[in-house]
Amino acid sequence: MQGGFAGFALALLGFCVWLIRAILKLSRDTQEVVRANTEAITKQIDCLDRVANHSEHAEIEVRRLRFLLESRPCLYRPEDHGGKNSKKADQANTAP
Repeated sequence: MQGGFAGFALALLGFCVWLIRAILKLSRDTQEVVRANTEAITKQIDCLDRVANHSEHAEIEVRRLRFLLESRPCLYRPEDHGGKNSKKADQANTAP
């Protein structure tokens, strides 16, 4: 009887050791997945920050170019684009 109990206790102890090792391996694997996901999310956020920064700079440059074009009447005339004193607007008002 005592031999059976000792054998069962030893088998149970072996099972507990195996279970703890399996849990530790699963924990390490889970930590690796979390680390990889965190790294991927960080890269995506950095990329989105760069895109947002680039679009802000592009918007500033477009505004600057528009200002430069509008300041040169030989390149950009508001009346050619439906401005207040446009010939098209005058023709529309005087047409029968």
